[in-house]
Order: sequence, then structure tokens, then C-alpha cells
Amino acid sequence: MRINPTEMSTVSSTTLDPRMTGAVDGFDGAGSSTSVEGTSSATEAGGIAFGDLLKGVVNQANQMDHNAAVKVDALARGTSDDLHGTMIATKEADISVHLVGTIRNKLLDAFQEIWRTSV
Repeated sequence: MRINPTEMSTVSSTTLDPRMTGAVDGFDGAGSSTSVEGTSSATEAGGIAFGDLLKGVVNQANQMDHNAAVKVDALARGTSDDLHGTMIATKEADISVHLVGTIRNKLLDAFQEIWRTSV
């Protein structure tokens, strides 16, 4: 799968999930990172730093998990009677955490494949 850096530069936290506008603190989708030599950054090249994108997704999954835990706690204490909303939030959090785990596994597989490649 190819990722076009110009398309990725428009990604924001609202693109990841429009309901979680405040979930990714400080993530605007236009992060920059300097290379080892310090000669260029991802923003200067017209793209987005993959690490910043991944960090945003992980933060969003963490926030969804936290929100689900708060809803479950409120339901258990009796301060909320929204069983349907609690179950939806719990399932969304489960799916997002599973997605982050799948991304991690794919990254490790790609790294191992690169490691095995002989030059």
C-alpha cells in the first residue's frame, strides 16, 4: 500500500474520528520531525511524520478507552442509566485498541521483512 504524503498532510484528529475532536491533544496532523542528520523535516517535504500520525491514533484509542471506562463506572455506580451508550462506547474502545494492536503487528512484520532483506 502506498501512502501519498500530500494526501496525508490533510489528516487531522477530526479525520481520525469526528466525535473525538479533543481526544488528541496538540495533534494537528502536520507534525514535523527532523532526520538524524537534522537536514530536513517531514513538514518541509510536504508530508506528515508517520510517528506523529501513529502517536495521534494511539492517543485517540487511549482516550476512547478512558471514556468507556468512565461510562462503565457511572453505570455501575447508578449515576447513569444509559446502558446502550455505555455498550457502544465500550465496543468502540475495544475496536480502536484492537486496531492499534493490528497496526503494531503489521509494523513489526514489515521491520522483520526489511531486516531479512539482503543488500
